[in-house]
Amino acid sequence: MDPPDDEDDVPFSQLVAKQQDPVLPDHNFDLNTPTGSPEFAASYNKQQRRHGKMFNDPVHNLFRLDPLSIDIIDSAQFQRLRDLKQLGMTYYIFPGASHNRFEHSLGVAHLAFEVADKIWNSQRAELDMDRTDIKVVELAGLCHDLGHGPFSHVFDRTLLQSKGVYGWSHEEMSGEILQTIIDDGHITDDALDDIDMKRVQQLIVGSCPNHQPAATGAPPLNDKRFLFDIVANGRNSIDVDKFDYLARDSHYCNVKVSCDLNRLQRLTKVLDNEICFKWSEYENIFELFHARATMHRRVYTHRKAKAIELMLVDALIAADPVLNMTERIHDPREFVKMDDTLLKQIENYSMLHPHFEESDDHAPVIASQKIITRLRKRQLYKYCSEVIIPPSVISANLWKVPSVQDVITCYSGPVHIKEEDVILCENSIDFAMKSKNPLDNVHFFDNFDSRDKYSMLKNTVSPMYPDIFQASPCLKGTA
Repeated sequence: MDPPDDEDDVPFSQLVAKQQDPVLPDHNFDLNTPTGSPEFAASYNKQQRRHGKMFNDPVHNLFRLDPLSIDIIDSAQFQRLRDLKQLGMTYYIFPGASHNRFEHSLGVAHLAFEVADKIWNSQRAELDMDRTDIKVVELAGLCHDLGHGPFSHVFDRTLLQSKGVYGWSHEEMSGEILQTIIDDGHITDDALDDIDMKRVQQLIVGSCPNHQPAATGAPPLNDKRFLFDIVANGRNSIDVDKFDYLARDSHYCNVKVSCDLNRLQRLTKVLDNEICFKWSEYENIFELFHARATMHRRVYTHRKAKAIELMLVDALIAADPVLNMTERIHDPREFVKMDDTLLKQIENYSMLHPHFEESDDHAPVIASQKIITRLRKRQLYKYCSEVIIPPSVISANLWKVPSVQDVITCYSGPVHIKEEDVILCENSIDFAMKSKNPLDNVHFFDNFDSRDKYSMLKNTVSPMYPDIFQASPCLKGTA
């Protein structure tokens, strides 16, 4: 399908940008409207929406997002992402890691558009693509993290599970929050109809385990399954979400990674409903997963960051009887009231409750405040030791995670320790697919005229690639 000739029918301002100055588009304001009037503001906003907005990003440089994306960005639900640190409490260890999920979401939307637009320009006829496909992919990239809780993955992977909540998904919550944005009138029906909105939700949750595409209420995208490979790739975990967070996190944490993400975006082709890569990118893709493992080892599971996260969880659990955080996870309008400012809300609880110290009902908040005070003074939980479990023990099914009581029984030091004084954490770093080699699920092609895809065995590329893609469990103790 060729792009429409009439500019009024162009759904994406990127098409307009190919014919106009991308930085200074030709706005046509009503010169008779006073600049200070509400009418001028409405006229300006209308023109602004028509051309989208430019963003100057330290990772992806200058890029434009379309008017529909701007309508979502300028909603309270999306602006909440400004108060969610991308790396949560890791900021306390890496002072440069102050970036938020707001800019990460913008970057993923930009990359999603770039990949989908490249496919559309080169293969739209054979794939029966239209511009709506690009629209839903960009919106999925933009909205994929709307449902993240406070303090990054600490909320869903540690806090909720410690309260006995399992199976909750931030991806599904992202789709529910997007629905509230639509219900609030930020998007008109002619800009995003119900079917397209359901398709966006499909693309967001598509990589979730046991996800059933029909559950969103939209027709399954089986004829365009490759669209799921762009934002949240459940097939082999190569997606623009990973492209952005690896580039952004490594940049702000000053950790060097060696994969060339630009080549992975460009040297692709859809074959048999799957995004495939040029054969020359095998090593580059390996470096992508190696970079992920490096960031997990050096940043995401840093031992002091882990200690701070454990203190945070204790503080939130202590305050939960008053703040009712775990009861808000099933209602998107209640959920969006929670962000990283929770710590400040707990610390300054007396501002809204002047007599709270006189009430026993607020004892949980006081207990939480004591932990936060230790955190502010850098009186952190102490990392004690760690042990790496030998692979032979794992393969022989001889490994069993010890209990805290087992550790106390084996302890022979001079200090008397109680069960509540010890926290054990089991951690295992992998190449995104546990013990499997993710490249076994990647297909390649010879050149851009190729019609066939094929797998590449690592031993046929180089004998130096590893045989193990998941580190043995590491048991860490903190007191």
